[in-house]
Amino acid sequence: MSRVVRLKSCLGLGASAAPAGLVCDPDTGRYALAEAVNVDVIEGRLVRRPGYERLAGFGFTELCSGGGDLYGVAGDGLYLIPGQGQPRLLRGGLTPGAPMAWLPVGDDVYYANGCENGRLRQGQAQPWAGERYPGPDRLDRFGPPPVGHELAFHAGRIWIASGALVHFTEGAGLFDWVDALAGYLPPVVGRARLLAAVTGGLYVGDEAGVSYVAGNDPRTMTFARVCPTPPIPGSLARLTAGRHEAVAGQPLGGDAAVWAGSDGIWLGLPGGTVKRLAAVPVPISGRAAAVATRGRYLLFDRI
Repeated sequence: MSRVVRLKSCLGLGASAAPAGLVCDPDTGRYALAEAVNVDVIEGRLVRRPGYERLAGFGFTELCSGGGDLYGVAGDGLYLIPGQGQPRLLRGGLTPGAPMAWLPVGDDVYYANGCENGRLRQGQAQPWAGERYPGPDRLDRFGPPPVGHELAFHAGRIWIASGALVHFTEGAGLFDWVDALAGYLPPVVGRARLLAAVTGGLYVGDEAGVSYVAGNDPRTMTFARVCPTPPIPGSLARLTAGRHEAVAGQPLGGDAAVWAGSDGIWLGLPGGTVKRLAAVPVPISGRAAAVATRGRYLLFDRI
């Protein structure tokens, strides 16, 4: 039977985030932290900093920051989480448990979970659809974007993975319309698993690996298979130029991306160059969650 460990006295931050640098003494209950956010350590106790409020009761499973606001999903609801006070419900009736894809574009946030989609603007939930296409449309070929499960922004368009197709919105910022006859890339193998915009193109992951789609104009884009390992859904972390300059000593030279496969951690650079950063087994069979922060790539198994 496993021993019960009671952690009673916090020592603050450890010497490093690695397990070897963290104290955890089951006899005395003394322990050190790898990271502490919005809390102070006072006489061995963790104390929430003034101005912060406990939100654990909501059970948020998805979070996104965009346009100066913080949004979250709990159960079937999408909430605005203010800096002070209680979260406010913006939209109900979402499919519980469906992983949410978020995409901040300017001051707006677009979202999709494979079952529903929408737009968040100035703290309000709106349909992701336009009233009337602002150009000639005799055949009614331009309509609202499909409900997808992965989103990306590249070359002035929003790219939407829905099943085996990657759709794209019209150019010139017409994000509310998709060409039903020609507004998509060639089908991928199985269901799209990853959609990552980098400088100069897109990485598209499917059940056969990852391809690089080079260019900005959908009519002249080129395709190349650059990674043989299917990416783990949800393992993508975007590396924005200016916030991330290098990874493992490798200069990024623009927007890049990092993701995980069953055989390790992969880095996708501008121009379609892909490198495996770590050749380690990643035993995640479902969907993951990931973030790149403070020089680290953190990967979580969504249970």
